Amino acid sequence: MLEGSIVDYFTAQSNLDSSTAAARHLIEQLLAHSAAAPTLLMLYFSERYEADLLRRALRQAFPDTPLVGCSSCQAVRTALPGEVPVALAAIYDPQGAYGVAGGSSGEGDVRRWLRQAMAACGRPGELPQMVLLHTTPGGEEALLAELDEELGGAVPVIGGSAGDDTLSGQWRLCWQQQTLTEGSVLAVFYPDCELVFQFHAGYRPTGHSAIVTRAEGREVINLDERPAAEVYGEWVGQVWPEGPVLHETTFFPLARHAGEMYGMPCFKLSHPESVTARHGVRLFTDIHEGERLVLMQGSETGVLERSLLAARIEPAYGMPEKLHPIGALIIFCAGYRYALAGRVDEIIGHYNERLGGVPYLIPFTFGEQGRMPQGELVHGNLMISSVIFCRGA
Repeated sequence: MLEGSIVDYFTAQSNLDSSTAAARHLIEQLLAHSAAAPTLLMLYFSERYEADLLRRALRQAFPDTPLVGCSSCQAVRTALPGEVPVALAAIYDPQGAYGVAGGSSGEGDVRRWLRQAMAACGRPGELPQMVLLHTTPGGEEALLAELDEELGGAVPVIGGSAGDDTLSGQWRLCWQQQTLTEGSVLAVFYPDCELVFQFHAGYRPTGHSAIVTRAEGREVINLDERPAAEVYGEWVGQVWPEGPVLHETTFFPLARHAGEMYGMPCFKLSHPESVTARHGVRLFTDIHEGERLVLMQGSETGVLERSLLAARIEPAYGMPEKLHPIGALIIFCAGYRYALAGRVDEIIGHYNERLGGVPYLIPFTFGEQGRMPQGELVHGNLMISSVIFCRGA
C-alpha cells in the first residue's frame, strides 16, 4: 500500500419495490456520499429486480465507472440491521485501477475477458492483486482452470455463483456493458490498499468415505459400485427418495481432500442438490470417477463459529503488522444462510465487532470460489470466500 492511501469503501442499500425506484435510491446515496464518481461498483440484488434496469441506471449516472453485478439468493446483508433486496459497494480509489469484463459462454472465454478487464483499466499484461469472479451455476471448474492457467496460480481469486430464490434459473449477472442470464463477469483489482483473504467451511470429516466408480458431470451415480443415493443414505441414516434434497443435506455435505494446513486436513465441499431417477446424487460441483468422497458433518454452532473466520485479519508475510479494515466483501453460501436461519443477525453482530464497524456486503451464492491453503483454485459449496480491504498502520 502506498503511504497516504485515501481509499474509501461505501455501501448503499434499498428496499423499494420497483427496480427503477431502487436504482434511483442507490444513486442518491452515492451522490450524497461523494461528489466524485466511484472507481468501482459491486452490485448484488435478489431476483425480484430487473438486473438490466439497475445496470442501465447506474451506468447513466456513472458512465465511466466499471460495474460488476450478481444476483443473490433472496436477499443481501450489510453492516446495517435487516435483510435488503439490493445493495452495492462503491470503492473510491483515485490511485488504484479496476477493470471489468464478461460475456456469455458462447461469446468468448475467461482468458479473453481477463485480458479485456486488464486493458480496460490501463494495466494490460500486469497481474492484478485480486480477481473477483461471478458466474451462473454450471461449469465453474473449467472456468477456474482456464483463469488459473492465465494467471499462473499467483493471484488471489474470490467469487460466487449467482443465486436465485428457488433454484429455478432466475439468476442474473451484469457488468457495465450487458446483462447476462448465463455466463461470467470478472473484475480485476489494482488497489491502493492491502487485501486480506479468507476461504473457509465449517465442517469436519466423518469416518465414511467411498470411491466414485461412476459419474456423469455433476451426478455421482455409483459409490464403491453401489447406487450413490443408497450409500449416502446409509451414511446419514436416511432413505432419500428421488427429488430435491438441498435443505435436508446442508449439515452433511460430501468433500474431497485438498491438502493440509497446520497439520490439519483441508477439504473442498460439494453440496448434494437432488437424488436422481437412477439413485444417483447430483451435486453443485463437478465430480470425477476415481475421486474419493468423504462424508462431512456440521452443526449450527460449528458452522456459525467457522463463518466468523471470514472477518479475521491475518497479514501474510511481508505485510504491515497492523492493518485497519476499511470495508469487506463476504461471499456467503446460500446453504449456510438456510442452515443458520435466525442466527444470521448474530453473525452480523460479530462481523460488525470484528471489522470495527466498517461497511461490508454479504451476497448469498450457489457456490463459492477461492484458493485452498496449497494454492489450488477451487469451486466449492457451503463455503465463505471473503476479501477485507485494509489500510496499514
